[in-house]
Amino acid sequence: MKVAVTGATSDFGAAILPVLLADPDIDTVIGLGRRELRLEHPKLESVRMDIRDPGIEDVFRGCEAVVHLAFVVEEIRDKTATHDINLRGSRNVIDSAYRAGALRVVIASSINAYGPELRPKPVNEDVYPAGDPDRYYFHDKAEVEHYAEWWLRRHPGEMAISMLRPTYIIGPDFSNDGIDQLTGPVGAFPRADEAAYQFLHQRDMADAFHRAVKQDLVGPFNLGPRDRVGVRELAAMQGQRMFDVPERPAVVAANIAFRLGLTAFSGQWVTAGETVVDSTRLIEATGWAPTLTARESAAVMILLQGKSLVRREDALERRIACEAALEPASEFVGVDGRGLEHVQIPAATGAVHAEVHAARSGGAATVGSGGAATVGSGGAATVGSGGAATVVLPAPPGLHARYLTPLAAELAENGVDVVVVDLPGHGLSTGKRGHATMPGVNDALAVALGYARIRFGSAPHVVRVGDATERLSRPGRWRSKVGRSRTHVAVNPADGLLPRRLRYEGGLEHLPHAHSARDIVALTRADRVAS
Repeated sequence: MKVAVTGATSDFGAAILPVLLADPDIDTVIGLGRRELRLEHPKLESVRMDIRDPGIEDVFRGCEAVVHLAFVVEEIRDKTATHDINLRGSRNVIDSAYRAGALRVVIASSINAYGPELRPKPVNEDVYPAGDPDRYYFHDKAEVEHYAEWWLRRHPGEMAISMLRPTYIIGPDFSNDGIDQLTGPVGAFPRADEAAYQFLHQRDMADAFHRAVKQDLVGPFNLGPRDRVGVRELAAMQGQRMFDVPERPAVVAANIAFRLGLTAFSGQWVTAGETVVDSTRLIEATGWAPTLTARESAAVMILLQGKSLVRREDALERRIACEAALEPASEFVGVDGRGLEHVQIPAATGAVHAEVHAARSGGAATVGSGGAATVGSGGAATVGSGGAATVVLPAPPGLHARYLTPLAAELAENGVDVVVVDLPGHGLSTGKRGHATMPGVNDALAVALGYARIRFGSAPHVVRVGDATERLSRPGRWRSKVGRSRTHVAVNPADGLLPRRLRYEGGLEHLPHAHSARDIVALTRADRVAS
């Protein structure tokens, strides 16, 4: 199978291309864009071309499917050029794909094609995509769909065209002014009590496009999770101050700021949230289902933006959600999170996150496949056999548990049960990002020790690790100053979970120190001999 992808250098392309390239049924992927592709792969061919170029037909020749992602999203001042790229370019893609003999075209549309109107209940594809002539993005998405529908009526059964309408996409490859606004220190929305979003993780979005590439879907399909997150609830999750503002003055102010070059968007983007949609049609047609809820995706978005979740009830619990937030760190460290559990332990500071690595040998409890768990005060966790040593490893200030995962996995292979703990305000623990007070650190260690004792049925050792962690976490120099330091240089800028500012007040310095798995195993053996 041969597939062409327009807009391959976009955020959408960054999320979708790896999924297509990983499919053994797809032999060739042609990535079209006005810039060079940063991704390299034996199956991938890069073509620099404008979607308005008539020569695109030759590029599409031999392709079974064309995925059309190219679109002006980030606002430019020249709206004539915007409409020309979006509308004439999209018509050229559809017509050229047909002439080239493609069997199907998959178009990235948007729920904004419905227009900015808030509706009392989720809408399905029976609702007309009216767009909005005063908002270029809404208008152009709707107009592309109208042309596709007209084309399908003129060419019944000759080529399948599907229009996927995603809700608000988040993920490590997505960065835009909208996400910055949603996670800023202050939020302002017209009708803030009604405004809501259906946040969708990029992995779920890419899965839907992959399914559409391989089967004949015709017409529009909503693409989003079942739940929604109100903007006031989103603000509460991250400690954001939220204000309700009148829409018309807000539009005028945004237009003035855009003309002055103070903002990257005009009043065309000032809306009271988005239309909430029902994705049943896509689910029934393809078997697609989102793996993350809108609330989980919102939490991942906040964390990847370098913000913290401030409330215990918002802490990520399910394994798949935790791993989504940890994806940039996992790629950097070179692990995928298999063979471990995620737990959120209630503490005075909120929720303390820990990675649990059950010993692979030595008679310890084995890790189940159920994913994450929440430990209540009653200690209703599974108890191990007690045949292995148990170690609690607090992640160093400024880092989080994923940077110790290779070390913990090595210990588990050597018959040691391991609990790696995120300090308050670090990693997936709740609390102000990078702010770890001494009482908070002591409390986190206490609840982690209690969990480890109940979970594995033996007295745990607490060990502080140093140099081994630093080697795992570089490419730059580790320059965190311990002891009431307020700043540090992040060792992995792609990881939003690393604090940009660190305020660590102590609590770990008295612990036994080790540099490697061998040192930790030696410590546990020495303690056993002594006892």
